[in-house]
Amino acid sequence: MDNNEHRLLLRKLEREKAARKQAEKILEDKAAELYQRTEQLHEANEKLEVLLGERDSQLQGIFENIVDAYVVMDLGGNILRMNEAANKLFGFDHELEKVNVTSLIYPEDYVYAMESFKALTEKGYFTNYQARVLTRQQGVRWVQINASVVLDNKKRPIAAQGIVRDITDQLNKANALAFISEVSQCILGKVNLIEIGTAIAKRVADFLGTNDCIVYIKRPEMNALQQISAVGAKLNDYGTIVNPIEIPLGKGIVGTVAKSGIGEIIPDTTADNRYIVDDAIRLSEITVPILLNGELVGVIDAEHQSKNYFTEFQLGTLNTVSNLVALQLNSALDFEARKKSEMRNVKLLRQLERSNNELSEYAHVVSHDLKSPLRSINALTAWIREDNFDTLNTKSKEHFDLLESTIDKMEKLISNVLKYAAIDQSDEDFSVVDTGELVCDIVKTIYIPSRIEVQIPKRLPVVLASRVMLQQLFQNLMVNAIKYNDKEKGFVRICSEDKETFYQFSVTDNGQGIPPEYHEKIFKIFQSLNPDGESNGLGLALVKKVVEFYDGEVWLESTPGEGTTFYFTLSKKK
Repeated sequence: MDNNEHRLLLRKLEREKAARKQAEKILEDKAAELYQRTEQLHEANEKLEVLLGERDSQLQGIFENIVDAYVVMDLGGNILRMNEAANKLFGFDHELEKVNVTSLIYPEDYVYAMESFKALTEKGYFTNYQARVLTRQQGVRWVQINASVVLDNKKRPIAAQGIVRDITDQLNKANALAFISEVSQCILGKVNLIEIGTAIAKRVADFLGTNDCIVYIKRPEMNALQQISAVGAKLNDYGTIVNPIEIPLGKGIVGTVAKSGIGEIIPDTTADNRYIVDDAIRLSEITVPILLNGELVGVIDAEHQSKNYFTEFQLGTLNTVSNLVALQLNSALDFEARKKSEMRNVKLLRQLERSNNELSEYAHVVSHDLKSPLRSINALTAWIREDNFDTLNTKSKEHFDLLESTIDKMEKLISNVLKYAAIDQSDEDFSVVDTGELVCDIVKTIYIPSRIEVQIPKRLPVVLASRVMLQQLFQNLMVNAIKYNDKEKGFVRICSEDKETFYQFSVTDNGQGIPPEYHEKIFKIFQSLNPDGESNGLGLALVKKVVEFYDGEVWLESTPGEGTTFYFTLSKKK
């Protein structure tokens, strides 16, 4: 090998050595960088694990402490996970037993639930789903569910999760408010007891979900409760219940509640010896009294075929409704009483009218039958007296005078009886009557001794009445005042006062006066204070009847030996 080759070889070796050193340097730098990156990645992984742990802990805390129930299930409906709220709601622990959600669905909502689950898997979520579920401790509950599907890393559904909120109380309150409002509206303005009771019974039955509800009313005259309405009750042609139930106060559950004034729930009627079976045995009963100011008006009673059916919430709502309807039912009872009273009054008025007509007819018949022979007796008496006048002695002539006087009194008595009987049957049209003018006409037609003065200090009023009846009224009082005035200077004074709704008249004299014990008696028919028999006892009875015909009153004030004042009023309405 020559020198040139040797030198070339050395240079090549030096270049290779330099390249190796440079490669080693690069390798050292890359190794250092890789180490640094590895350390950074390790540190990052540690931080990520911490963060993931914290996040998992947070999610677990949220899952466990969420207020609403949270449930995770597979696509077959098997429950995989539940929080504590869900355990409490449904009444079981999924870790201790396997449960499928289909066993929690209320039977009547099953089809709806299956359709909703199908929509969930197709759409991926649903919101505000509402249905009933079966719980082990709380019975049937209404829930609202917001749910979504759980997807794997290939976006395929593998499970479903949902938040379940118990809305039973919320719905109950809303339904109760709607129920109370509906009851209030349906009885508004009603006055018929049966209509009100029927409206109440129907709404209560709908609210409670039963087909058996009865409304009772207290009947004090029977000391019992009487059924006025019921769901599906048979009514007669008059709109009342056929064979209504009657329960004595204190008997049975209904009678006990009526007596105590406190509502009751009977969870099992077979265990309560107060239960009264009507058409069928029902296992639950709820009863509330209807009270107004602490007084019993009636009772609302409902039954259901299942045990433990009714709730305290329903009892409270029914108590509210009973307070609401108490006033309306009481008003209807008053209306019923008034209607019965009016019907009795109409019946009595018809009977009275019939009796008055019969009395009037009888009076006219009797008058005719009595007057005819009386006139014959009067004529025969006059003929006998005339034919035998010269042969009659003084005593016989006195007897004939007495006989004629008695016949005359008898005829006047019959005429007055007719007048008395005719007052209620008067069909004379009312007219404007000047009572002052009427009194002046009477003064001109009756006998007034010169020792007696008739006084009219002020103008008497004009009234709307029957002139004939007013003439009988004033004339009887004036004739009596004149007839029984024993003073040398006597007077009869007629006055009047204008009151708000009536006129008050007075007829005053300074005659004999009337003892207090006779102040009421003299207004009765055929009652007279005159022992000589000159009075027939009809005058003041006729006065009283005329005054009462005009819705007035008559009375007197008198001092024996000094005089008497008769007062009477005439209503302005007639």
